[in-house]
Amino acid sequence: MGLREVLSKMKIVEIEPDLTVADPLSDPPVPRPGSAAAGFPAAGSPAVRPAGPPNDIRDLLAGLPPPKEIDEKALPVKAAEGGAEIPDFAAVFKAAGITDPPHGYSAYKVLEILSSPEFANLDSKAKAAALSGFLKMNPTGPVPITDVVQDAVRRDQALDKFEDFLRGKLKARTEQIEKDNRDLQAEIDALALRNREKMETNRKALAAEEERFARWQVTKRIEERKLFDAVAPFVETNPITTGSTGSSGEPKAAPASKAAVSSRPDRPEPESPA
Repeated sequence: MGLREVLSKMKIVEIEPDLTVADPLSDPPVPRPGSAAAGFPAAGSPAVRPAGPPNDIRDLLAGLPPPKEIDEKALPVKAAEGGAEIPDFAAVFKAAGITDPPHGYSAYKVLEILSSPEFANLDSKAKAAALSGFLKMNPTGPVPITDVVQDAVRRDQALDKFEDFLRGKLKARTEQIEKDNRDLQAEIDALALRNREKMETNRKALAAEEERFARWQVTKRIEERKLFDAVAPFVETNPITTGSTGSSGEPKAAPASKAAVSSRPDRPEPESPA
């Protein structure tokens, strides 16, 4: 239910069925010459009624100034920063430059009155009549109902402005985080590419070392064969290894009992005693 319907239901204003709510930011309608609005009653028109509740919601909104932008500096510290708590409505109204009317009867004050036990059992029409009478009896002077409605409208506009303010902040924050994440992902991709290149370089270097080691093993076996052949005429079991030493890196030694060197061929062996 919109503001027009609420006010109509409470009988604070009367709304004609064919009238629509005017935009408070738009230019007010130009009075027709000879009309009561232009200051000259039209022919045959009834006398102008004393000031009171307006007939049309447009009369309530016509005098409202355009809503102010939210003053970010007036918000609590860090309230506008990302991840901070959203300020309460009182701070929002303050940042929008909204204060209570001089007579003190804001929309919230009137709501408090309407919520009191004295008004609890009254219907909407009776509440409106009782409240109007109460405000007319204000010790400091009558309180126009229009002031109350305009106060509510100004606060509603301030909340809408603050919603737009938060939406803009959220959009900016979203764009910044998405940009930061793209930059981080680009760094990750670049680092991954550099690391893959380093890994490939390491694999090639290791493969080259393995190839050099394999070539050296071939020449080692050739050299060991030479050593093996050099010792072979003098031993029964050749102590020279001609294969891989295994993971230990130590040569496989021949058994000591079979590593004895034979006697010289030009010296006869001694005869055994009879």
